[in-house]
Amino acid sequence: MPARAADAPSPMGEMKPLGDNRFQIGRIVVDKRVASFVVPGKVHVLEKPLEYLATSRGGKKSYEALLELDSSGSEFNVACILVGLERDPDLPLWKPYFLSQRPAQPVRLSVAWMDGGKRSQLTAAEALLPAELRAKAASVEWQYTGSFTSMDGSQYAADKTGSLISFIKDPSAVIEAAAGTNWGPYGAVRGSAQLPAEGTAVELVVEAIKASKQ
Repeated sequence: MPARAADAPSPMGEMKPLGDNRFQIGRIVVDKRVASFVVPGKVHVLEKPLEYLATSRGGKKSYEALLELDSSGSEFNVACILVGLERDPDLPLWKPYFLSQRPAQPVRLSVAWMDGGKRSQLTAAEALLPAELRAKAASVEWQYTGSFTSMDGSQYAADKTGSLISFIKDPSAVIEAAAGTNWGPYGAVRGSAQLPAEGTAVELVVEAIKASKQ
């Protein structure tokens, strides 16, 4: 017999305070002081066609994801909320963000790893793009969209699909590319040669971009 919903593992790990306005959710570490959080994971796919910056481990689209992260969709979304990101409050939680008339909230993404005792870091776009497309990295913008729930609120789309960060239109992703992704045909995006080998531990850094005061 299939497991009942009540028997399914929770998509949320333990949330605990670390002090000084810092929190841990599962393996994510959130620092509210600087509106950012760090998610551990690994390089998953290189030199193959990509459509996602990151999925959860074993996500439905992980075969097209540069990174696999140690996070469920719910954990990733709660971290986003803690650093000040939120969906359009007038949009029901079960409706995808593309139905909203309000702009999504901008974020800054980067990928970091240790190399010979030294920390290396690339922006998300630099990590995704091969050398021939690298000049386009500066134009890429990312936004928090927040995924969506089932109509009864019992299931969160990003938990079901594992989609965390996409650069194609995927309403179940929590963050997506907002602009600057005119990168050519399918297969053009296959990861940067500057990244370490598949399976190497990395960190994804997510920073909320605060609107400038007028």
